Amino acid sequence: MPRHRHRAQAGLRPGLRHVATAAAAASGTLAVVTPVTGLGFGPAEADLRLAAQDVSDGADPGASLAGAAGNGPRDTPVLGAEIVRDAGLLDPAADASLAAARKAQDLAQEAAEQARAAAELAARGLGDPSCGLDLDDLGRVKTWVSDAAEFLGCAYGETELIGVANRANASDHPTGHALDIMVRGTKGDRIADCALANADELGVKYVIWEQRMNDGSGWSTMEDRGGDTANHYDHVHISFDKRAGSGDPDLGRCA
Repeated sequence: MPRHRHRAQAGLRPGLRHVATAAAAASGTLAVVTPVTGLGFGPAEADLRLAAQDVSDGADPGASLAGAAGNGPRDTPVLGAEIVRDAGLLDPAADASLAAARKAQDLAQEAAEQARAAAELAARGLGDPSCGLDLDDLGRVKTWVSDAAEFLGCAYGETELIGVANRANASDHPTGHALDIMVRGTKGDRIADCALANADELGVKYVIWEQRMNDGSGWSTMEDRGGDTANHYDHVHISFDKRAGSGDPDLGRCA
């Protein structure tokens, strides 16, 4: 009796889900690659098969691959979009979930970094240098003067600030190129030093504090003007250049 050979069905075998798959999408082309050892596709059963289908705009890649499979025998069988779907490569819901998880992880990491930075500043007696300090009472100071007021005022928790003001003697206050931070004692030392440490970034020309002036070359004693305010014992005075500094002051230089 003649022996009959039965052609293998074109449908996917359950075992196919366990073979290695790879997908690549480039220049409008979707390709699915899988080794088909033991599927009975002819004498060279261990050959590596490649099914590729160009995907044009608006086309359904799953339908294109399924249509290419056909019902008749093929020399090069097309493995349908089910392989890609099973691998999770064409699952919008899975992609969206993965993106959401990654975004949540990034936000959590950013929040942790901000908390660490805030803790480090607090340990050094410093606050957030961008705390949203109300600067309306400064008047029409230059923008870099306003930026310095926020940076220093927030960092040291000092909200009593003077910007544009009239002075009997020569001063940078009337033109909006000066800032007074009302403070006494060791905190004034720290503010004065911080302003000088960031002079290039803030556009600082010189600092006056406790009857001394420093333009970046060291402190020099001033003449006695007769009182705490005139001698700058109750406030740090900062005069600024006619143009802005380079920006981005660094609290790491401050105590």
